Amino acid sequence: KKIINHNRNRNKEQAMRIKIMALESSPTFKHAIADPISRKALLGIGRKISFVPSMNRSLNRGETEDFSSPCPSSVWTSGNYHSLLEVPMFYPIGRTSTVVNCYDLGGIANRILGCLQKLSITAKFNASEACTLFAETLDYTKFYVRLYKDSKGILVELQRVDGDSFNFIKYAHLILASARGEKIDERKSATRRRSSLNYIPASILSCHIEQCPHEDSTDAYMMHVEELIKKDRSDAILLGIESLLLLTDRDRSTVSLSAAEAVLSGNGHSVIKDFIYKCIHCPRLALSPEDYDFDHASRQCETMHNTALAVLGNSLQTASDAECPRLLRSLLQSEEWMGHAGLVDALLYELSHAEDRSHDAYHAARCLNTLLDSSSEMKRTLIERGLPNVMKDSQTVGRRRHSLLARECDAALALMADV
Repeated sequence: KKIINHNRNRNKEQAMRIKIMALESSPTFKHAIADPISRKALLGIGRKISFVPSMNRSLNRGETEDFSSPCPSSVWTSGNYHSLLEVPMFYPIGRTSTVVNCYDLGGIANRILGCLQKLSITAKFNASEACTLFAETLDYTKFYVRLYKDSKGILVELQRVDGDSFNFIKYAHLILASARGEKIDERKSATRRRSSLNYIPASILSCHIEQCPHEDSTDAYMMHVEELIKKDRSDAILLGIESLLLLTDRDRSTVSLSAAEAVLSGNGHSVIKDFIYKCIHCPRLALSPEDYDFDHASRQCETMHNTALAVLGNSLQTASDAECPRLLRSLLQSEEWMGHAGLVDALLYELSHAEDRSHDAYHAARCLNTLLDSSSEMKRTLIERGLPNVMKDSQTVGRRRHSLLARECDAALALMADV
């Protein structure tokens, strides 16, 4: 029995080696993702192998695709059914896929892009890679959307790259249903939260707050956030800013006003205010796609930048809903906000780059909307700085790619219409 089992295992390893050699020599695969990259990983021991196909025949092993251009429908829908590639050999199709029983490539692509716009999911494409999108949601879930030729029609496949698995499945069901031509329930597409992370339940925060008095809980939570953001570990810092994102969410936190005051004016927690302002002003690292894929620090920087904008939007909205005009009026006299290279200029800059960074532009639009509604003097100041033109440009981008951004721009332009 031992000899038989030994021979059987040896035959399996030899068969796996033959498959790997065939894959490495195949021009339809750019590389195999295996972490850690070792001989055991390549033989399938300990980890599953996820092979990422490339439809660019001229792409060499070790190179990285450049998904750096926003996706207009006129680019992704070019070509017809016969221009699609068939599913590569040895490529396992995932469960998040469907076969659409028609050959209208343009119609399927337009339905997918329309669904992504409703869900406020940004999509980028590689000019040299036909019918492949790289999508990212507001809660940092990233995935590929690929189209292949099939005998029964067109195969649509979604493959998760990073982010929460449960949210990916939720988005995948909606996108695949839209690709098949089914009507999407608008209530399901609106379940995403605009101001907090989707994957953290509201009950987590509320149950802790009810266990202790209001005054003590506020200071305890803010001190806990300070301790996290002071650490030198990126995971602890990210946990701290995500905690602050929940604390400033008026729908989920009973101490949101105190947290908002700490973010906007310091209020005994100047470390938090300075950290949020630093994350917003932090220059985004201009890295090549290859460096971005393997540079963990750059991805953390982008995530903290986006989360800091969301925290600022939550804080301004909480102060406005709580009818705290003193706090909002003080921003008009603040050099950090209205001065040269202040926060208002940073928000206008983010909004002007909505084509490239729609998620950041959306949170910037949330902040500027609240400032517009705070006072007539603030509204005149923002209009003098060119906010109407920037909002109109972002509105065009939002209607094409990001429904939440379009909604915020519509509200802002309505507020400025009577001036």
